[in-house]
Amino acid sequence: MSGVRLLAAAALARTADSSAGVALVLASLRQSGGPGQGSLVLAVLLVPHLLAGPLVGLVTDRARRPRLVHAGFVAAFGVALGGILALLGRAPQPLVLAVALLAGCCGPMIFGGLSGRLDDVVAAPDRVRVRGLDAATYNVADIFGPVAGAGLVVSMGVPAAAAVIAVSCLCAAGLLLTVRPLPAAPGAPSPAGRGGGRVSFGEDLRAGFRAIAVSPPLLAVTAATCLATFGNGMLPSIAVLLGVAHGHPAGGGLLVTAVGVGALAGSLAVARWPVRVAAHRVVFGCLAAIGVLLAVVPLVPAWAAVVAVFAVAGLFDGPLFTSVLQVRAEQSPPRVRTQVFTLGAGVKLTAAAAGAAVAAGVVGRPLWVLVLGLAGSQLAAAGVGVLLLAVRGRRAASGPH
Repeated sequence: MSGVRLLAAAALARTADSSAGVALVLASLRQSGGPGQGSLVLAVLLVPHLLAGPLVGLVTDRARRPRLVHAGFVAAFGVALGGILALLGRAPQPLVLAVALLAGCCGPMIFGGLSGRLDDVVAAPDRVRVRGLDAATYNVADIFGPVAGAGLVVSMGVPAAAAVIAVSCLCAAGLLLTVRPLPAAPGAPSPAGRGGGRVSFGEDLRAGFRAIAVSPPLLAVTAATCLATFGNGMLPSIAVLLGVAHGHPAGGGLLVTAVGVGALAGSLAVARWPVRVAAHRVVFGCLAAIGVLLAVVPLVPAWAAVVAVFAVAGLFDGPLFTSVLQVRAEQSPPRVRTQVFTLGAGVKLTAAAAGAAVAAGVVGRPLWVLVLGLAGSQLAAAGVGVLLLAVRGRRAASGPH
């Protein structure tokens, strides 16, 4: 039951975060007449992820009672999100941005830390299946969060939306307080938290980065997904342009939704029928498949077929993300597992933000060039992952000279 409660808490917190993005933009429109303030706050929310991620994970890994740390971060995240919405347009901007910075520092727990907790509360035979369900919570948040955020602001107003988002995270925090680790085997160390720390904080921090660097599969998957996510940061802009080109001005949202629905179906499929291939190979294979599918989009004349191609590409994203989580769990030492998850999530979010920034500067290029660039980022990610795995694998096999 702890695994179920963990998944429920993760779904609540991730959906609250996803809904807050749209709610912030709408609140900005209502309070200031334009989306500028909301967009700035969203950017500030992303800034701390890369730097705060390892620290959030390290605090969790060193804790005697990790569930208290998880609950504390999620509760603070929700209160901060609600506070941003409540203060936007009513309080000085520096104060709003400071609260956004606080929420951003808690964000790595939502996007990485909770996923890293699964191995401590779910028995080994069920982990692959539950990891697919965990990946599905991200998809559910991406699909339903924006709709919920818009609906809350339009139907209930900004203050009520702020309260609902904050309460959702507080409920998630309450659930996390009930999540307990599996009983430890006789004589085995606790699977999470070393409470008291056998080495210094700085050494533990370096250990998290070292865990990624010394594991060929983990390093290869991290590098590959970073490059792929950079390309995915351009997806919303390209989707909008595709919709306009096909005579559907609002079609960009449909394409992004199609990817999300496909990813949800893929995640649930993996949860029902776990893939028995090595997780890192699934990652590289799915990246290649997505790249090939996107590469044919410029040749597809019918709008319905374009939507279908994006949905199928999303279908591959389900097992891809599930396998990324699996690689992190399998290849990270237990004492730095949460740190590896939060660091990986921070790198991906930073790469996505960079991709979105690049998209803003290249939207004037021919559409087929942009689409092929997006497809190429996925194919290049698969190639980089395979090459890096081969090179590092040979070095690891040869041993020190």
